[in-house]
Amino acid sequence: MLPMPTPTMTQDPVWPSNSLLGRLRENTRQELLNIGTVVRYTADREVIEQDAKDTHVLLLLDGVVKVQTTDETGDTALLAIRVAGDLVGEMAALDQKPRSATVVTCGDVVAKLITSGELMSFLHRRNDVFVELIGMINDRLRWANQRRRDFLSHPAAERVARVLAELVQTYGREEPHGWTLGIPLTKVELASIAGMKPRTAEKAFSDLRKAGVVVSHLRRDVLVPDLAGLRKFAGI
Repeated sequence: MLPMPTPTMTQDPVWPSNSLLGRLRENTRQELLNIGTVVRYTADREVIEQDAKDTHVLLLLDGVVKVQTTDETGDTALLAIRVAGDLVGEMAALDQKPRSATVVTCGDVVAKLITSGELMSFLHRRNDVFVELIGMINDRLRWANQRRRDFLSHPAAERVARVLAELVQTYGREEPHGWTLGIPLTKVELASIAGMKPRTAEKAFSDLRKAGVVVSHLRRDVLVPDLAGLRKFAGI
């Protein structure tokens, strides 16, 4: 898993390159880090609620959150994972419409709470940040579109394998016996990113275990003994 930076601003941490903070130049990044208010959350806390009308954003400084949505029947699907350096809640801040998803902490989280007014004022001053924000949103849209294409062209186990391979490569860590994701997600949550209902998740992971590319183990983590094999199974 990527090393999480400490929330102190005395030195500039190495932020993930695909996060908003990782995209910015050092002086611009520091200016963004200087606005807002530091907030701290414990594990399993809903920090943004679907359909709520608040419009602040959270700039993650330390920790991991999951973005999920609930449909009319009460079924919940995991949409994405966000880590330190990422911005969450930006859609409501930009369009002033109700929240489209819920954000839940995976462990302790430190963030900057930035009001929509503070964010818009900053973006008006720094057009370069607005460009990078649009690039970040574009990347997220492309990722979501890829999941839709996978749904049309790949069977269930391959779709889970494609999602898991991307998550492990982006957020995981290499250990003596393989790669671990290091984020407490259930099989149902992982499968839901690939557009699967809960009843299909167990069958998909059973197929991955039979293929020898994924092993589920304790603490809701997943071990990938052969990342190259997982990618091959996924058709990547």
